[in-house]
Amino acid sequence: MRTVIISTLWMLITVQSYAIKKDPSYRDARKNGAMAKMELKIANDDGVPIPYADVDVFMGMNFRPKGYSITGRTDTNGVFILKGKTCGDEIVVNVAKAGFYRTSKTFKFAEMGHEHEVSDGRWQPYGKRESIILRDIRNPIELPHENFWKFKYTKAINTWIGYDIKENDFVAPNGKGKVADFEVYIDWNGEWLPTYTGMSVKIRFTEPFGGYYAYSINGDSEFKGPYSAVPSSIHLTEADFYERVFDNGERREQKHFNPGKYWIVRSRCKVSPDGKLIEANYSVIYDIVFTCKSGGYSGFCITGAFNPTPNDTNLEPK
Repeated sequence: MRTVIISTLWMLITVQSYAIKKDPSYRDARKNGAMAKMELKIANDDGVPIPYADVDVFMGMNFRPKGYSITGRTDTNGVFILKGKTCGDEIVVNVAKAGFYRTSKTFKFAEMGHEHEVSDGRWQPYGKRESIILRDIRNPIELPHENFWKFKYTKAINTWIGYDIKENDFVAPNGKGKVADFEVYIDWNGEWLPTYTGMSVKIRFTEPFGGYYAYSINGDSEFKGPYSAVPSSIHLTEADFYERVFDNGERREQKHFNPGKYWIVRSRCKVSPDGKLIEANYSVIYDIVFTCKSGGYSGFCITGAFNPTPNDTNLEPK
C-alpha cells in the first residue's frame, strides 16, 4: 500500500512538472527571465535578527556570463528584499558581517522536479520568505588540521591496527602514529584491478569513555562544524563502511562516510582508580576515505581537526 501511495505521488509530481514545462510563460521565463521577489530574513543561530549585514546576490540568466549582481544591506530587522529578473536556474545569496562567518545559499525556481509556476511575468511564489543563518565567530583556536587525500598506506589488512588522529597515520609498526585514538580493520582480499571486487573498513573505539557522535553540518555557512564537543552525546563506539563491485565493475554498492555529517570524537581517555573519566582529547572528523592500489596496499585517510589540549572541548578552528 505504501509503495502504491509513493508511486502515485511521484506520478502526480512528474505530471505537474511536465505541465509547468509545457506552459508558454514558463518556457519564456526560462529563456528570457521573469521577475522574482524574496524576503530574506538574516539571523544568528539563536534567531536574533542581524541588521546592516552585507548582501551580495548573483541573479542567474540561463548562462552564467549573462547573470548580474544585486548588492545591499539588511534593514534594522535583519530583512533584505531581493527583487530582480532571473531565468530561475541560479540565485546565489552571499551574506557577510564583521564578527560572523560568511554564508552562501542558492535558491532556484527551475530545479528539476521542483519547477515553479510563472504568472504575469513573475516567478511564483512572488515575495516568498526565506531564512538565512549567520553563525557567530566565537573563540577560534589553532587546531592541527589535515587536508583531504593525504592517504596513509599499509599492507596490514584483515587485522585490527591503531590510528592516530593527531598524526593522521597508523600507529607503529604500521605508520608513524604514536597513540591509537581508534582502531581500523581493513577487510580486503588484496586483489587490485581488474579483479578488484571491493573492500570494507571497520572502526572501533576500545578504551573506556572513547567514542563519537554524529553532527549535522551547517552546509551554507563558511564554518560548517560544531563550536565544541558535547561530551554527554558521545555514545557510539563502532562504524563500518564498504564498497562492493559487481558486473565487471559496472555496478557498485557503497556505504561511505556520510557527507552530511561530521564525527565528534573523544579519545586518549584517562580514568581514575574509581572508574571516572578525568582526562580526554576531543576531535572533529570531516571525512573518512579508503582505497587500495597494486602491490597489496590499502589506503586510509581522515580529514579533521584535533584539539591537543586535554579536556578542552573547543572545536572551532582558525
